[in-house]
Amino acid sequence: MSRGLVVDDNLDLAEDVAELVGSLGVACEVAGDAESAIQIARARHVDLAIVDLRLPGGASGVELVPRLREASPNVEIIIVTGDASVDSAAAAVRHGISAYLAKPFDVHDLLAVARRALDQARLRAERQRLADELARSEAFHRALVETIDAAILLVDDAGRVVFANRSASALVGQAAEQLGGTAFLDTFVASEDHRRTLKALREVAEGHPVREFEASLGVGPARRVVRWSVRRIEDAGPARAVVVGVELTVMLALQRRATEAEALAAVGQLTTGLAHEVRNPLNAASLQLELLSRTARKVSDVALGARLAEGAAIVKTELARLERMLNDFLSLARPRAFDLVNHDLAAVVDDVLTLEAPVAEARSVTLRTTIARGAYAVRIDESRIKQVLLNSINNALDALKVRVGGEVVVEATRVGDLVEVRVSDNGPGLPDVALDLFQPFVTTKEAGTGLGLSIVRTIVERHGGTVALVPREGGGAALRFTVQSAR
Repeated sequence: MSRGLVVDDNLDLAEDVAELVGSLGVACEVAGDAESAIQIARARHVDLAIVDLRLPGGASGVELVPRLREASPNVEIIIVTGDASVDSAAAAVRHGISAYLAKPFDVHDLLAVARRALDQARLRAERQRLADELARSEAFHRALVETIDAAILLVDDAGRVVFANRSASALVGQAAEQLGGTAFLDTFVASEDHRRTLKALREVAEGHPVREFEASLGVGPARRVVRWSVRRIEDAGPARAVVVGVELTVMLALQRRATEAEALAAVGQLTTGLAHEVRNPLNAASLQLELLSRTARKVSDVALGARLAEGAAIVKTELARLERMLNDFLSLARPRAFDLVNHDLAAVVDDVLTLEAPVAEARSVTLRTTIARGAYAVRIDESRIKQVLLNSINNALDALKVRVGGEVVVEATRVGDLVEVRVSDNGPGLPDVALDLFQPFVTTKEAGTGLGLSIVRTIVERHGGTVALVPREGGGAALRFTVQSAR
């Protein structure tokens, strides 16, 4: 039911007017002054107010209009007066009243004006309800679009971004307002995939309902893969297509790791089965080689003995390399349980540098660390992390074989609950060809097995850390990995 309010200091007249308006199905109340009217309007929503122009205390009914609207925003107001004038009528109109009636007014005129005002109040209330509902719906759908873990964009016929959600902004590291008007192709797709993207956009523009494709984003180590779906939309203002992207980088990495795990499992079965059979002939060959070396020392012909000893040394070196390769296979395919103990990182690094010092000196490479004793306590399997450091330093030394003034530096920094270790060199840097050097059997060395960095990654990840190869500032390359700080 609609609610009404009659404001007049003549209470008898006010009661009569309220009774008349009540015949329209309005619950009408009476107020004799401005303050009483405001209290009623605040306590109960009022749809129609009939206000006398002159109120007690010199107050004006026109001046009461904005206060009533503040208390009941959808109220329609009729001004009545026994002292009508052009000025007061103009002032009332400026305040947006529904009608201005002079006393004495005709009852039928009053009811007709009141009926129109009530219709207007109901229309205003309905518009407000619809506006509120639309605002709630828009807020809900915007929240839905913003919280979905997928890049959602609207693009126009020219391929420019009209709208981008939070996930789309995060995908390229730009604020949504910065993306407006930018070219979707240049912002979200790597140049090598522009052709296939243009083809999909063109087909959708020509009437195909939907197109899906995969495209790269970024370059080098930051390269990611996104699966895009383009769908044509109509009657959406300047937008002509909705483009939805889901990043596949993590999923593809997991698939690759699963494939690696299957390959390593196969290698593990093969290696475990052959290890015993290979070690026996290796051991026998080593024993025979030692006997041959001793015999060579007893040969009376010095030149012949030297040649025999030289050949034996070569064979011994190759046998040792074969045994190391076998051990690498076993380490990669059948890792033993880790024994995590608190250690001083500097002490572990110093032990490795002492071991590698002769090799570095022979190659005229400076080998040093910036890690101070006691600076970083880490929880690690000492022998395994030493293996990581040895592999990393040996790779760096190999990269510096033909470089004068070569340097290998081991550094560390704290990153939250982790300690990041960096082994960097000033060598030729990472290969130009995009290779995942952590993959088993992938190597840039002519005589490498491609297992060293795979072993490094396995050890680091089993410590709960991450590992990466990155360019070194100023030239060269760096291997960085993380381990847990001691508890």
